[in-house]
Amino acid sequence: AIYLTNMPSEASSSLKWIHCKFSMQLSPAHLADVRAGIGEQLGNSMLRYNTSLGGVALMFDRLAIKSDLAVISSDAPVVFVPIEVRLLVFAPEVGQRMEATVLRHGSDHLALLAHGLVNVTIPHRTAAADAAAGDAPAGGSGEDGGGGGG
Repeated sequence: AIYLTNMPSEASSSLKWIHCKFSMQLSPAHLADVRAGIGEQLGNSMLRYNTSLGGVALMFDRLAIKSDLAVISSDAPVVFVPIEVRLLVFAPEVGQRMEATVLRHGSDHLALLAHGLVNVTIPHRTAAADAAAGDAPAGGSGEDGGGGGG
């Protein structure tokens, strides 16, 4: 189980709830228990940077399968199941201030842990420039996989 130390409560938070509707690609092996198959696939996509979301999905809830019917495409070995889900996404904005724990200060980067869950890497050049300007780093590129804790 994942427990966050602080849930998003302000508009300025780097954590955002996003309501999503899409068709989940599901292997026929999961047709005996569609909800479990979708949950497994969603779980596997957590703690990884997602370009479409613009951040790292940390958790999901309110999963709803929108139809008892699924689409089978003639050239795809999967079925497409329409779902709705709410995702908690770590998506700091450029220039946004946030708290994080410094894990490592390397010669070329800072390694941070945000919300006790997400690894953030900031190139040293950026951190030094921000410190010189009197600003704390706002967030990382997430290019290290964005995962953390799991």
